[in-house]
Amino acid sequence: MRKIAYLLTAGVVAVSATTLRAQQEPIFTHYFQNPVSINPAIAGTVRNLNLSLLSRLQWVGLEGAPKTFSLSAHMPWPEKRMGIGLNIMNDDTWPVSNTHISASYAYRLRLTDEITLSLGIKGGFTYYHASLTNLQINDPNDPEFTQNESRFYPNLGAGAYIYSGEFYAGLSLPRFLQTSFNKKFDKTLKSPLYLMGGYNLEISPSWVFMPSMLMGAMIGLPMSCDLTAQFLYQSKFYFGTHYRIGDALGIFFDMKVNEYLSFGYAFDFSLNKLSRINTGTHELMLSYAFAPKWKF
Repeated sequence: MRKIAYLLTAGVVAVSATTLRAQQEPIFTHYFQNPVSINPAIAGTVRNLNLSLLSRLQWVGLEGAPKTFSLSAHMPWPEKRMGIGLNIMNDDTWPVSNTHISASYAYRLRLTDEITLSLGIKGGFTYYHASLTNLQINDPNDPEFTQNESRFYPNLGAGAYIYSGEFYAGLSLPRFLQTSFNKKFDKTLKSPLYLMGGYNLEISPSWVFMPSMLMGAMIGLPMSCDLTAQFLYQSKFYFGTHYRIGDALGIFFDMKVNEYLSFGYAFDFSLNKLSRINTGTHELMLSYAFAPKWKF
């Protein structure tokens, strides 16, 4: 297994030692606890300052498997129809590590008494690092592996989000720039397009059914689609199942400890050939909503 993992990693790095291949933003099962990373227009669509911590250990048991950590915050601007957000996220797939830092700004337009449209932009950068010198290779003098790769590259994004107390829908390009890293091989970091939507259906005074969907598309990569069937019980317990078409199936459970503090856990298992060489994906979530100090 070690030899197979090394050959796969070395193959990718050898082809792209001075480049970053096209890839999508890291996605969590608790993706709505990391909203400004996907769609900057969501910034400020809450009544208070929301902080979220997420950790995702993917494909546990597979050497070099992805590990992703995120800190996300967003809030409305006092007495204005604006929102601001911040996201810091590290995505580590050995030997490559990407650290994304971005700030978001959104402006809300009241369409009706119940429906609001939010338009948002984001800006930031990614720090890319590849630990090439730590790889065990046959030829230690291979020039492609004699030094580590590190660089910064900028990012701009935009999105739209429409919502009410019953539904929401969003469209976003979180990575607007197509950054070129290697002209020889014509490698670029391309822009993903995300479409999201969800609905809150009150079944009874104690139960709410909350189905949702997140779809991502990027030129040169297969389309991804996450489907979630979530239930809310007594406005305190969230639980349900999550299906990433052709990739993974999982379950999750979240709980509100009190009006402000929540925590959650999600477990996914692979539905493809990777299921033979990993024991699943684990995700932890912790969020805190500060008491509102202003009118919204």
